[in-house]
This record gives sequence, C-alpha cells and structure tokens, in this order.
Amino acid sequence: MKKTYFAVGIIASALILSSFLNKTKEDIKNKPVEIQKADTYVVDVDKSKIFWTGKGVGKQHTGFVTIQSGTVLIDTKTVTGGFMYINMKSITDTDIKDAGFNKNLVDHLKSPDFFFAAKFPTSTFKIIKAERLDVPEGQPNYKVSGELAIKGIKKPIDFMSTIKYVKKSIVITGDAEFDRTAYEIKYNSGNFFQDLGDKLIEDKIQLRLDIHADIK
Repeated sequence: MKKTYFAVGIIASALILSSFLNKTKEDIKNKPVEIQKADTYVVDVDKSKIFWTGKGVGKQHTGFVTIQSGTVLIDTKTVTGGFMYINMKSITDTDIKDAGFNKNLVDHLKSPDFFFAAKFPTSTFKIIKAERLDVPEGQPNYKVSGELAIKGIKKPIDFMSTIKYVKKSIVITGDAEFDRTAYEIKYNSGNFFQDLGDKLIEDKIQLRLDIHADIK
C-alpha cells in the first residue's frame, strides 16, 4: 500500500511540474516583446544647410539650399533613420557678386531646365541606414545610405559622414554627390547634347551637408 501511495505521489508531482512548465512557456510566448524606442532629434532649420557645387568648362558655381524640416532617429548613439524636406525655392548662389547675374543664375536653376521649383518645391532626403566605422579620430565615422528624391524621382545615395554628439544635440556633416541627369535634368549635358563647347555643364553635382538637430 505504501508503494502505491508513493507511486501516486510521484505521478501527481510530475503532472503538477509538467503543468507549471507548460504554463511558464505559454507566459513567455504571450509576453509582449519590449522594443526600445529610438530618440527623435529635430533638425534645427536655422543652423542647417546643404551646400552645392556645380561645374562647367573652366568655371563653377556654389550656393546652398535650406532644410524645411526634418528628424533624425538615434538609438544608443547610433543613427537608425531620418527624413528631411528640402526647400528648392530657397536655392541661392554664393559666388556671383553682381546682383543681376546672380538672380539670372538662381532663376535659371529654379526653372524647368533644372529643378523646376514652381512644380516641385520640395525635395526629400531619407536616411535608410548609417553604418558606424572603426576609424581614427578626425576621419568620417559613418557610412550613410539613403534616398534622395528630386522632382518626384527617388534614387539611392551613399556618402561618408562625420556624426558628433554634443549633450542633447547632434551634428551631421559629410560630402556627397549625385548625377543630375538621373533626375531628368539634362540641360547642356555632354551625355545628351553634342558640340556644347564652353556651355557644357557637368552631370555630377557635389553636396556638403551641415545638419544640426536637437533631441525632441
């Protein structure tokens, strides 16, 4: 009889343990996964600018456009995303001193020959990924992969960048370039027109980013 009670006790204990383990597994399975939310940094539009350089035969022009609004997502001092709206109506030229010539160039850049700012007043830049690099101090410490949209056309863009954190602020600088003809800007391009002489304009446009953002 004692052996019978002992056997029954073992079986009961096994059933209770099995029930407890199954319940524990079910609790773990149903427990919501905690996802750490990235911090949102808001772009300071007064401090931030995108500088441009366009080149032709024996000449070049420089200027900048302003960022209308934007955010950068940071998780543990790592950029995980971002999105910026660029005001194409804000295009300026900084190298032509004569006011009349300066205005003529800027108006032409805003025209359908180039960025058609009246129809496409906003371009966008989306940060898809930022890869931290193990490099000596003073060198660009991130490789940024993103998407640049101009005139409603989206194209990938990659560039090296330096990202610095100062208290609750972030500064992103870097040099990039894009091919304007990929955005249907073919005016005086040697790849589409012949015998342009000194009127030829290079397809590649260089950009220098200077983006300042503060935590929201």
